[in-house]
Amino acid sequence: MSKDFSVKLQRIEEKLDSIMKILEERLSPMKDVDVLPMKVDSPSSGQINVYLLKLPDSLRQTMIAMGKLKEATTSDIAKATGRSRSVESIHLNQLERMGYIEKYRRGRKIFFRSPSPSK
Repeated sequence: MSKDFSVKLQRIEEKLDSIMKILEERLSPMKDVDVLPMKVDSPSSGQINVYLLKLPDSLRQTMIAMGKLKEATTSDIAKATGRSRSVESIHLNQLERMGYIEKYRRGRKIFFRSPSPSK
């Protein structure tokens, strides 16, 4: 290996170490959470790979329903998952706090959708 290549490789490893430290610091308040790569549909570029937190099954079911519906009310998600509206309301609000989805109002109804690119 050339010396130039070794130096570049060392810099990459240092940057990766610093990124891992930042991830560990941010995830430390959340117990039993690990980072896994997942495929996500993007309206602009088809399917892309992103890193998301591994979710508990209850939240994962809600996210799967959100992925299929793209935009939905709590009642829409409840119909898709077969769970009560109140349970889905809790899950959707938790996912919104985690940054996976965003909440907005249209008239008297509250909708959820994927976060806009500006966020």
